[in-house]
Amino acid sequence: MQTLLHHLRAWPDRYLLLVILILFFPAHLINLGVAAFNGDEAIRAWVAMEMDFSGNYIATTMHGAPYINKPPLFNWMILGVTKLFGGFHELPSRLVTVFFLCVFGYTVFRIVCRHFETDFALLAAMTTITSGRFLFYDSMLGLIDTTFTWVTYLLFMSIWYLGKRGEWLRLFLASYFLMAVGFLLKAFPAVVFQGLSLLAGLIYFGQWRQLFSWRHFLGIAVAVAIIGAWLGIYVQYRPLEVLIPNLVEESVKRTAVEHSFSNTIYHIAKFPFDSIYHFLPYSLLLVFWLDKNFWKRIRQNEFVLFNFLILAVNLPVYWTSSQVMARYLLMFIPLFNVIGLYLLTQHRAENTWRSKAFYWMMGSLLALGPVATLAMPFIKEVNWLQGIWPMSIVLTLALALVVVMYFVDKARFLWWFVIGMLVVRIGFDLIILPVRHHENDTSIARRDAIQMAEKHSNRRWYVWADSETREPAMFYATERLGYIIERTDDMNIPNALYLVNLRQYPNFDGRCLDTLRTDYKTTTLLLMVRE
Repeated sequence: MQTLLHHLRAWPDRYLLLVILILFFPAHLINLGVAAFNGDEAIRAWVAMEMDFSGNYIATTMHGAPYINKPPLFNWMILGVTKLFGGFHELPSRLVTVFFLCVFGYTVFRIVCRHFETDFALLAAMTTITSGRFLFYDSMLGLIDTTFTWVTYLLFMSIWYLGKRGEWLRLFLASYFLMAVGFLLKAFPAVVFQGLSLLAGLIYFGQWRQLFSWRHFLGIAVAVAIIGAWLGIYVQYRPLEVLIPNLVEESVKRTAVEHSFSNTIYHIAKFPFDSIYHFLPYSLLLVFWLDKNFWKRIRQNEFVLFNFLILAVNLPVYWTSSQVMARYLLMFIPLFNVIGLYLLTQHRAENTWRSKAFYWMMGSLLALGPVATLAMPFIKEVNWLQGIWPMSIVLTLALALVVVMYFVDKARFLWWFVIGMLVVRIGFDLIILPVRHHENDTSIARRDAIQMAEKHSNRRWYVWADSETREPAMFYATERLGYIIERTDDMNIPNALYLVNLRQYPNFDGRCLDTLRTDYKTTTLLLMVRE
């Protein structure tokens, strides 16, 4: 054993990096398609599917009716990957997320590498993509946010690099181009990021007068041209008078503008604690921020100071926004981690109590891994899973070795921690995902929708009037039927079946053929036929 530990400790960094890369792909691909779509995931794939069925790739729909909450760029991506896989299901949508997570991590590495040693840049990238929020949630879902996060981070860094070089025309062209791409993903949040970051960057570089230059107006023209091209085509289908206000509403509905003063104050108070929880374990780097010399330390490095500036001007938008979701904050992870890792390096050089505390906090968290995997065969909620004993033994031994190396190879303790996180994710994929999604609400909705669509495919389906449906059930029913399930208030369509929410329409005149359970227990749809 001592020989093995000594051998592993002598490994060069590139060997540990190779282990991380080898673990990364099974960690993010095992059972990636096992869970049924949740609500937001189903919306993205469902809209892409109706694009495909209708041939309209600009004016998107749900149930054949206008869908105006998001621009279509991410739906185009899902549709493109789906075409490669030959069908609509969970895996293509989620592979888009995994791809952009890889690109995001590589981008962080390449950018940070220009200012720090390679090992620091690798840690900045690895602690970003193995942050708890990414590792155990967002990397498993086919949502817009990871892609939008990458585009937004590029926007931040384009302002830094081109501003540092004084290349103002390229700065405006690049940042406004990225803003336009972000707009086509999530609309107005991209404009807010651009406005706040650009203003802060120009003030930082002492070039605020560039706001009134022809270069700035040319950058704006680039964004207007890109966004205007989409809107110009869109207006051929529908009026902008409905689309634009709705996109604005989607952007502000969780902000202080739409919520009471008391709700906003409550959110401001709990936001730091929520953020620490969601972005564990690397949010523990916060211990280095709570230092009276914090400001002095970060001012010693221009790049670190710029990361802090971008955080300082953008984070208050979410800090003051009630009901903000953690996935809206993903672009801040590398900014926070770069600052934290920089401070960690300084504190370790000085052997401060903060560096010791962080080391032991992270080690204690890592040590919980083999304890948890060893306990799995004794937990009744999971011990029915086939192969639970061999999986538990292998994972426990692997994590135990990682824990030992964490304490033996102290100089690279964060490298070993990242390896441990990936092993934990593999265990999560193999054990927790199948158990969590065995006969849960979304799995039942998926099964029922598919079975009903196959059973009653001989008649055309419609949704009655404004009956509330649920996105997962409707995605799976639509996919299996192979056409858009449109809304109608016509009771006399020949050979029609109607999906009716009887909570809304208790007096619907028809005979019930089947019952469709959705992922919301309060929303059950009846498939009815008119006599």
